[in-house]
Amino acid sequence: MTEASQERQFFERARIRGLRPGGNTFADGTHRQISAFLADSLFREETARRPGVLQRVDPRARLLSTLVFLVSVSLARSIPSLLAHAALPFLAIALSRIRPREFLGAGFLLALSFSALIAAPAVLNVFVDGQIVLPLFSREQEWRYGPVVLPRVIGISREGLLTAATFLLRVLSSVAAVLWLTLSTRWVDLTRALRFLRLPPLFLQILGMTVRYLHAFHRQSEETHLGKKSRSVCRAPIAREQAWVGSRIANAWERGLHLMEEVAHAMTARGFRGEARFLPGTRFGAPEWRLLLSVVLFCAGAHVV
Repeated sequence: MTEASQERQFFERARIRGLRPGGNTFADGTHRQISAFLADSLFREETARRPGVLQRVDPRARLLSTLVFLVSVSLARSIPSLLAHAALPFLAIALSRIRPREFLGAGFLLALSFSALIAAPAVLNVFVDGQIVLPLFSREQEWRYGPVVLPRVIGISREGLLTAATFLLRVLSSVAAVLWLTLSTRWVDLTRALRFLRLPPLFLQILGMTVRYLHAFHRQSEETHLGKKSRSVCRAPIAREQAWVGSRIANAWERGLHLMEEVAHAMTARGFRGEARFLPGTRFGAPEWRLLLSVVLFCAGAHVV
């Protein structure tokens, strides 16, 4: 009997008995996507080590420059000013040797799509009256749907386009600046820079432990899923699968509590007293002050445009 006939016989018997042969499931795709995301996050550490112009600047100066830029963008009101602001993050990305594919894959493309969906209704004259530049629907009288009254002509208005453009430029410029900071700065350096802002040590400790635990939890869940899949010939009924998932969630919770206690005891035994300590940073040199001054002057000039 050939392998093909054996496989057909197996599927026929499974169909008669009401069994579902195993295969690619939603859980498999979810694990692959999470693994790809975590792998990309580790790869971003490599982009931070590239010999770019801005990678040589102290991470604290990069963080302060990003904060100054974000405040300046939030205060900008006109389209020319926002367009001028938008040029700065992309210039920084070019100087940091970050490839466009890496920048788009890090979340900018998702932010662009999501922001465009949010801003799309604002271009219509349904919510705010304005001068229509492109009519879409028209009737002889106003549209009334209960308490909702729609104008006689519905279309894209000039004021709506300005509102949507202002929103998109402000959001995408801010997202680009934050992505540049995270792509050009290692996680350890970024944590040290946040400590420079006098943030509570407990906040930084929880933030660092959360990132580490997410990696550990994903590795544990992936090993559990692969172990079950390798020992399963056919899929079990839905109720049994749900009961198994519930038991694994309870087991993961118990293991997480046990891991938390072990880590706490290990840190206490090594002299930890509730505050993460970093090596003292050096004073800002000429590159750091040049970056801060350039960002401040650029933002001030953008407001004058």
